[in-house]
Amino acid sequence: MADSLVLTGTRQVTKHKGDEMVRLDYPRGGNTWHLKRWWVQGNGTVYVDCTVFKVTGGAGSGYLAIASSASTNLRIDHDGAFGFDFFYINEVERAALFTDTFELVEHYVFPNISGGKVMTVTPADGATIGGGGGGGGGGAPTGVVTAVTVSAGGTGYSDGTGVAVSGGSGSGLTVDIVVTGDAVTSATVASGGQDYIAGETVTVSGGGGDATLTVSA
Repeated sequence: MADSLVLTGTRQVTKHKGDEMVRLDYPRGGNTWHLKRWWVQGNGTVYVDCTVFKVTGGAGSGYLAIASSASTNLRIDHDGAFGFDFFYINEVERAALFTDTFELVEHYVFPNISGGKVMTVTPADGATIGGGGGGGGGGAPTGVVTAVTVSAGGTGYSDGTGVAVSGGSGSGLTVDIVVTGDAVTSATVASGGQDYIAGETVTVSGGGGDATLTVSA
């Protein structure tokens, strides 16, 4: 065993005995990542919140995603070669191993679904750590908003942080806004969300519902 830790909730790591698994915050803010459900194929895209660890070993590096919640409790042992054992599994149903480019290698079904031991599922087109290939998978978030500009200041607004928006093709974007009078005069990204398209317009919640922003993604 090269590394071991206990995950409680979505971010608390204790009893960490190595340095090969490192929990990562979502690139645009927050503790959890929003990944495509790797166990579902078909029409539409559904996301699951995950705790993500960067894992290093002799063959390279990859990512271990745990479909966690506030009630999750789980011990993870890593053997140094991208083999994992899971213990004390509570309030968590699935996990997955991805390459460093977020191609799916294999995924794990925990006992409250499998009904017994942890089940490892290796897709026919699964990738390999350090070897590429394969395809399927959760994929890293795309269309993450990196900046916004004020298109229309609107009326009735007050300064705010983590303000939600509506419209656009994506989800999860929040912004910090600065108001002069009652109009939005500047805005910065608080959480970049995902699946947005550069140049599209979103509406800032609150106020008169008439302030709009143009996104860069």
